Amino acid sequence: MATEAEIMAEIEELGRLTNEQEDILYNLSLKQEELGRQSTNLLLEKVVGSDLYQPMIDREMLTYEVFNHGSKHEIACLYVTLKGMRYCIMFSDELSARRRFNPAGASWEATEENKRRFGLE
Repeated sequence: MATEAEIMAEIEELGRLTNEQEDILYNLSLKQEELGRQSTNLLLEKVVGSDLYQPMIDREMLTYEVFNHGSKHEIACLYVTLKGMRYCIMFSDELSARRRFNPAGASWEATEENKRRFGLE
């Protein structure tokens, strides 16, 4: 498992993931944490070689298993690795704020309005 120092060294060398990649990784990690290593399924052809997913796989933030139950389509079952989880934790304040809704499911604007209303600022 990669340490924070190793992840920061990799970021210095390769840069951070793109905003879109970070958002995907963060959303997958939230789903995986909530549902207990629940995979996200995509067509394999949409994952392998993709400008969006392949860099995360190459950097070991994501991994996948391939399933084919007798059809012509192969399915990639994506999982966030422990390194990917740690990356999300390291930048969670920033990544969480990009989401349309906060972790409780309320809009960020409603949260700020309630803080003002109840004098919690």
